[in-house]
Amino acid sequence: MSPASLSTQPLLQSLPEDVLQQLSRQPVIELPPGTKVFEKNSDCAGLPIILTGSVRVFKDLANGRRIELYRVTPSEPCILSLGCMLGGGRYPASGVTFGSTQMILMPVALFIECMASQAAFRNAMFRALADRLVNTMELVEEIATLRLDVRLAAALLAYESDSQIAVTHQQLADELGTVREMISRVLDDFAHQGLVILGRGKITLADPARLRALANTR
Repeated sequence: MSPASLSTQPLLQSLPEDVLQQLSRQPVIELPPGTKVFEKNSDCAGLPIILTGSVRVFKDLANGRRIELYRVTPSEPCILSLGCMLGGGRYPASGVTFGSTQMILMPVALFIECMASQAAFRNAMFRALADRLVNTMELVEEIATLRLDVRLAAALLAYESDSQIAVTHQQLADELGTVREMISRVLDDFAHQGLVILGRGKITLADPARLRALANTR
């Protein structure tokens, strides 16, 4: 990519021309859906800069379940990558592409240099860490206090821009920290109520207004 096109990326807008020149020499990595970007206990090769698509970051739990912690999009950094590079540790969770994804890697040495010399970039990284901490606390609270049907309604509405949601029951289970059987049971109930229409690997929101009312039941 050219330095000019990189300068339009939300995470890179504050960086000077010489840094953008270095990043422009990094290869654009094209990843199909479901590709593992990093895995638990692996070393961090650099800061993933998502150009298109997104990465789901999830944690495998001791009880065999999996929970989605957050998603990395073009407008935000991967905070686990930040933590690994700043603290020198390894990834405590895994990241997998959600849909076709393009990205480049900011090398560790360049990231550390920018954190030391570029105040706007440094502030953006620390702000992302703070925001994600708040979001994680909210996630823990939701899991502990909200019914699964309420959380599932909110999760489905996050995809509302699509007429049909291309998501599996297992993906929803991972996102909400439960098991596929529980998701299938609640979705069947939603279908009987006329809230959704279930298809193979797809879910259609038949009544978004009622789903939204349910999601707002706090």
